[in-house]
Amino acid sequence: MKNPKYILLSLMLTSALFAVQAWAGDLTVEVIGIAQAKGDVQVALFDQQGQWLRKAVASKKVVAAEGKVEIVFENLPDGEYGLSVFHDLNSNGKLDMNMIGIPTEPYGFSNDAAGSFGPPSFADAKVKLEQSKKTISIRLN
Repeated sequence: MKNPKYILLSLMLTSALFAVQAWAGDLTVEVIGIAQAKGDVQVALFDQQGQWLRKAVASKKVVAAEGKVEIVFENLPDGEYGLSVFHDLNSNGKLDMNMIGIPTEPYGFSNDAAGSFGPPSFADAKVKLEQSKKTISIRLN
């Protein structure tokens, strides 16, 4: 006969595992408007206003393909996220800008948010993940 303490502990751990899976979802990002199959497409994921465009909680890059690419962020907790994306044409790992700070490589934000004289706010770019799977599209400028 098994010890009841071990059975109870096993049930509790199994329940906790299923509870974690219930609130973890996948966010698929379709980046559209890619003009050239050259370089990489980089996507950064932010979960807080205070970290917006400063410190991403996750980032991914894929080889650019003409038209569109998809990037999946897996096992994200329900919540609000803002995303930034750019087409790194020369694969140098950064968004290139001209002398006055205007991007020279294609870029975009979730909700196709646009700022005036700078990037959009987190509030304008945020998307809500509250289901197991969600797909969004971001068009490059």
